[in-house]
Amino acid sequence: MTSLVVVDSIDDVVVLRMAHGKVNALDVDLLVAVREAVLQAPKESALVLTGNDRAFSAGLDLRQLLDSPMEYSDQLLDELTTTCLTIFDHPRPVVAAVNGAAIAGGAMLALAADVRMMSTGVIGLPELRVGVPIPSALMELARYVLGAHLARHVLQGIVIDPEAALAIGFVDELVEPELLLDRAVAEAQSLCEVPAVTYALMKQALHAEARDLMEAGSPEGDDEVADAWTSPAVRAQIQVQVDRMSKR
Repeated sequence: MTSLVVVDSIDDVVVLRMAHGKVNALDVDLLVAVREAVLQAPKESALVLTGNDRAFSAGLDLRQLLDSPMEYSDQLLDELTTTCLTIFDHPRPVVAAVNGAAIAGGAMLALAADVRMMSTGVIGLPELRVGVPIPSALMELARYVLGAHLARHVLQGIVIDPEAALAIGFVDELVEPELLLDRAVAEAQSLCEVPAVTYALMKQALHAEARDLMEAGSPEGDDEVADAWTSPAVRAQIQVQVDRMSKR
């Protein structure tokens, strides 16, 4: 397993710790590593997904996006969607232990889990501020968790603190940083107490409407999203965001 994701076992729970740079900026390699770690986990094990000491994930690596050939954009969007849906569809319990900033694509990884616990940082979907549209499948994934709150968060591109996130169900529980991993593992173990087939069937039923909406999405619409990511106007706005980050 690549070192981009450190895999540990605590009793019968597999802990996947993203370990890519300072803030786990999502590039193709990290997304592939997360997906492979999920798929290679023992079938009977629950999962806990967490970040490093500084962040859960600060979102897509925009600098690499701008420095790469245009076709990299399509690959990055495909990998982000596929990895999030791999977590979303995983039949065993998945708990996100959000131990720092979870922004944009990073928030999507957390939203794909069954349970989200958070200790510090901010969380949100500020893609509009960056100037990029969200792929339709990921929009439905976010709608599954955020419901009526989604429109405000997407159209205003806001990020919120843990207390505000708890209030709207963006996360399910707040935990002190030093207790977060243990609490996430305990929750994963608790969810494993029911028969695996029962948990998988209930999860599948809960996700059915969101999955139907994903399948009903227009291919033309997804093509438009991909085209937007490579358009001059959007690339210019991404550059503005990268320049702003460089000044911090």
